[in-house]
Order: sequence, then structure tokens, then C-alpha cells
Amino acid sequence: MQAPQDSRSAPESRSTEFVAVEGGPETTSANTLMVVAYAAMWALVFGFLLLSFRRQRQIEQRLGELDRALSSRGRS
Repeated sequence: MQAPQDSRSAPESRSTEFVAVEGGPETTSANTLMVVAYAAMWALVFGFLLLSFRRQRQIEQRLGELDRALSSRGRS
């Protein structure tokens, strides 16, 4: 037993040309979205660089402490 075919899904009943859909106005333009995306990207890059510089400074301080500890231990 075969189910009846829906006429809306039949290939013959589909439109073959573009029909614009009327809808509400765009809430955000593409230009605004692009600017926001670039701003977010640059904020992430600068945040990453800031964290990297802070970590590097902490590592250098720790290495200085270890160097001082080793040099004072070597003298004793």
C-alpha cells in the first residue's frame, strides 16, 4: 500500500524561479556584523598578547629567584 503523495512536495509543483520573501526589516546590517567580528578578533589577539607578556614576566622573575638561590647556595 502506497501513501498518497503530497502535491506540495512533487517536483512539478515547485517554482523554478526565485521569489523574494517579504519579511521584517533586518535588525543588524552586514557591515555592523563585520566590524563587530573584527573588533572581537582584535580584542582576543590583544588579550592573548597581554596574558603572554604577563606570563613571560612571571617566568623571568621566577628564574631570577632561582638564579639567586643557586648562586647563594654555591657560595656557602
